Amino acid sequence: MVDFKKEFGKKVRAYRKEKNMNQEMFAERASISPQTLSGIETGSHFPSYPVLTRIIDALKTHPAKLFAYDDEVWNINDKELQFILVEAFKNLDFEKRKIVLKIVRCLAETE
Repeated sequence: MVDFKKEFGKKVRAYRKEKNMNQEMFAERASISPQTLSGIETGSHFPSYPVLTRIIDALKTHPAKLFAYDDEVWNINDKELQFILVEAFKNLDFEKRKIVLKIVRCLAETE
């Protein structure tokens, strides 16, 4: 199973490097500490919703790009995708579920 925190962190790091920014520069742009950014990029922490929105704004990228980890997931049928999502969702606590729902709603609004 995909370690979403690590994969998310890899995406943030990759997009940050694409923008030719070091951690300190990017952390300042996203109004977070370099330690927070480091924890996110290594996958030891996942950002709160406010921090997530600042990261997305600082990267100037579509939010979906940070959450698309494996191109194979887009080639599976809807039933399989539903199963994967339900399995991932049911392991989250209430606060993380609220964050996921906010992210999904945000993505749906940008379509």
